[in-house]
Amino acid sequence: MYKKILVAFDGSEASKHALDHAVNFAEPSNSDLLILSVVPRVMMPVFPDEGFGAAPITAAQDMGEYQDKMKDIYNKSLEEARKDISDHFPDMKVETMLLEGRPSSTIVNAAEEYDADLIVIGSRGIGGITGWILGSTSRNVVESCTKPILVVK
Repeated sequence: MYKKILVAFDGSEASKHALDHAVNFAEPSNSDLLILSVVPRVMMPVFPDEGFGAAPITAAQDMGEYQDKMKDIYNKSLEEARKDISDHFPDMKVETMLLEGRPSSTIVNAAEEYDADLIVIGSRGIGGITGWILGSTSRNVVESCTKPILVVK
């Protein structure tokens, strides 16, 4: 039924459930599985009252180190997920991909480039503030993508 399944994965419980569902779809139909993690870009606030609107150089370096640390954490989660699937389903073709950017648009673009037949995504991720931001990535993917999408709670 589905030849290529893309699952958005950020290590949250909802994304782990989404990954489980993706594997359950992929296994019986011998589908390829792409596990995608998107590291949101860290933005440095600019305060116009602080002179020229620029942050100190050390703040920019700290933001770069933080971004690198986030990539390491996401990459570790991706590799653990890939290994777990490979251990349980050794014949399943599993790829991982780590990208940076705005999660919703990056997921949609990656699904197009990968030619995914199905996107599986958790209803809520690890980022954000409780309330209006929770679930915004899955909502934006649903609103902007033309591919079939399974949103998992």
